[in-house]
Amino acid sequence: MPRYHQIYLILRQQIASGIFDQTGLPPELKLVDQYKVARVTMRRALSELVKEGLVYRRAGHGTFVNKEHASRAPGLARTWRLADNLVEDTGETAIRLIEYGMLPCPAEVAPLLEVPPLQGVLRIVRVRSREGRPVSCVTMYSPPELAPLLTPQAITQTSVLALLERGGVRISQADQSISSCLADAQVAPLLDEPMGAALLSVMRLVRDGEGRPVQWLRGLYRPHYYDHHMVLARAGEDSARIWIPRDITTAVR
Repeated sequence: MPRYHQIYLILRQQIASGIFDQTGLPPELKLVDQYKVARVTMRRALSELVKEGLVYRRAGHGTFVNKEHASRAPGLARTWRLADNLVEDTGETAIRLIEYGMLPCPAEVAPLLEVPPLQGVLRIVRVRSREGRPVSCVTMYSPPELAPLLTPQAITQTSVLALLERGGVRISQADQSISSCLADAQVAPLLDEPMGAALLSVMRLVRDGEGRPVQWLRGLYRPHYYDHHMVLARAGEDSARIWIPRDITTAVR
């Protein structure tokens, strides 16, 4: 990733946290010294922030945060429980269907869905947007017998799990992992991110009441639109006390 873009991402994160709201960004020369880059590199990073509308410049005074930007709108942040709605919420988002159809199951997904490699499964790719901004891209696979429950029209209006449950599938449990990855050539334009940008990655395998896999998905999220919050409680005996999560939420900025 170009150095100017790295600095741009760092400054954008700091702007989102509110630390420059009162003072404005440090002077350009101070930023040059802080990040140990050429002045032209810093100007490019600041230009990206101006282009996005996050900051504005006043000649002779400096660079200031645009508090009227859509990302700072009151009420935009909303708490979502990570285990449920980070992937499935449809209440305040718009869904664009990118791919839909029966395709051979990828070799890495087949064992998880417990189907033979290359067997036809339903593949769905959706991009979710909030106030006109793409925030996530979710790719999912389901066994072919569930396809009649997941029509193209329905999955742009209702969560996939809700559709499965309406169709008589009793959702019981899910295995989920959270990590990070880099935006590749396919997902970068869908999320309006440069190739190589860091993304939050959530992988989930959902099972029904009989333990059968009904859905495998990978959700990719623009991390600067999410805040992950965890409340921890102290538990255990005095000799082996540990922290355990009591409440986990994710806020969408």
